[in-house]
This record gives sequence, C-alpha cells and structure tokens, in this order.
Amino acid sequence: MFRRLVLALILLPCLAAAAQAGAWSRGKGKTFIASSGQIEGPDSYGFYRQTFTLYAEHGLSDRLTAGADLGGDGTRMSKIIGFLRWPLRPEARTVKLAFEMGAGQVQAQNVLRPGLSLGRNLSLWDRNGWLALDGRTILFGGANIALESDFTFGLSTTRKTKLILQVQAAHPVVGDAYARFAPSFIYETRPGQHIEFGLRQMVYGGRAQGVKLGLWRSF
Repeated sequence: MFRRLVLALILLPCLAAAAQAGAWSRGKGKTFIASSGQIEGPDSYGFYRQTFTLYAEHGLSDRLTAGADLGGDGTRMSKIIGFLRWPLRPEARTVKLAFEMGAGQVQAQNVLRPGLSLGRNLSLWDRNGWLALDGRTILFGGANIALESDFTFGLSTTRKTKLILQVQAAHPVVGDAYARFAPSFIYETRPGQHIEFGLRQMVYGGRAQGVKLGLWRSF
C-alpha cells in the first residue's frame, strides 16, 4: 500500500476530466449539468457496454464549487461521488490550480477521491481555447488505490461550436491500465444549452471503440 500511495502522490500533479470547470471556479450561484450516454466495445468477450454519466457543479461562492459525479449502466450505479473544489491560486493568475476532495462510493465500496486540476486559457487562430490537466486518486479501504487522469485541449471553433480533444487514462483496481483518445464536437442549440457528439478510441490497454451523446446545461 505504501508504494502505491507514494506513486499516487507523485503522479497526481502530473496527471491529466472533461469540459467541466476543472481548475476554474464555477462562480457564485452558477450551475452546470452534463449528462451523457456511451456505447463502447467490443471487450475481450466480444460484448458492447452501454453506460451513462451525470455530472453537476454549483458555485457556493466565487471560490468554492460543489458537485456530484455519477455513473453506471442499465443494471446499477457504479459511481456516486460528491465533491468540493477550491482554487489554490488567485483567479487573476494566468495558470489556474485547484484542489478537489470527493467522497462517495465506487463499485459499492466507500471511497475518498482527492484531485488536482491545472488549466489555462489560450488564444489560437484568433479563437478562444483552453488547456487542462486533471488528476484524481481513488482511495478504497485497505491497500486499494486507483488513478484517473485527463488531458484536455478545447477550442471555440465558431460562435456556437467547440472542438475538444482529450486523452483519458486510468489505472483501475481491477484490470489493466489503459489510455484512450476521446474527441468531441459541441454545438450550442440555444443560450446555455449544448449537445455533444463524441468518439472513444482505446490506444493502450485494449481495442474497444465507442460513441458518446451528451447534453450540457448552464444557468
């Protein structure tokens, strides 16, 4: 356990979750909700898996964000996490850094989920964009530790569309480590509401592919 804990503490600041706020504070009174459905496969047995996720954030203050991260499939919930996030650097700084602490259940086991998020805004071809590096450690009881990470590049391609290129990596408690490429196209259907079309391609630890359809809501 000690070796894995040391590894987690070393890797956490260097690891790369999505187009949510991450290192940026949500803002007092502002809410963001993202729901999605995914189909991925085939696995080693030739089966395809359908999953869903629900992610929500709400700004309790200008510096404190509360949220929920849920996921599962058609038979059960596999993840129920509540969390708080607060910045570690002044908002005026170009590079944002935030710490997150979550708690809940993963695979029916009680867990703690600390995380760090690093991000910065950028301008590319006269378009607004961002880079984000997010890492989380899932602490189960006993000696079990899992790692999750995302590296995200996002760009507002037009006034109503965004392109997101993301690499997702994880080292689960059960199964092998993996990494996958997850590009998404985001379209604003009306102010504060977006639809997401995404692809998933395993690049390490498997051969599964997948598609994703999501809805975003900000208010």
